Amino acid sequence: MSRRRRVEEFEFLPATVVAVLARMDALSAAHDGWINVLPGVPEEEVDAPSGGVFSALFGTAQAPVSMCTWIPSAAGRRGASEETVGVLHPRGRVVVRQLETLGVPLPGGWRVRQDHGRRGLVVHPPPETPHAVVLDWMLRAGAALAIVPLTGTWQARVFLPR
Repeated sequence: MSRRRRVEEFEFLPATVVAVLARMDALSAAHDGWINVLPGVPEEEVDAPSGGVFSALFGTAQAPVSMCTWIPSAAGRRGASEETVGVLHPRGRVVVRQLETLGVPLPGGWRVRQDHGRRGLVVHPPPETPHAVVLDWMLRAGAALAIVPLTGTWQARVFLPR
């Protein structure tokens, strides 16, 4: 019998991230769970069509905003895995270069695992990187990659440890 994972959801502003950082600390200690952060979008943008007829027919339409995911390192038989940051975004290929152009370069020492147009960007910060630095980069990258106006608020979806 598998237990369903509990999920906490709450809104926050980039200037008030204490609740998100507390969840990151707790998940890191448990070596389990993950957090998705999504930017707020004005009501009129929610129903705006994204893509044309081709994407509607073949399912290639992507959300006009980014979803950033943080996953703590996991303890395993071979030691701890790396902390992971993923960004699903509407900007297509080579997003690392796009982020540099948008003023949100990948911090020094961060390693790119994947930079794919559909599957998104996956990076690994160095183990000693403070959660505040990781979260700040995620919020700046997510906002920079959006193709619609944002409200300034963010939503956190915290998938708690089992």
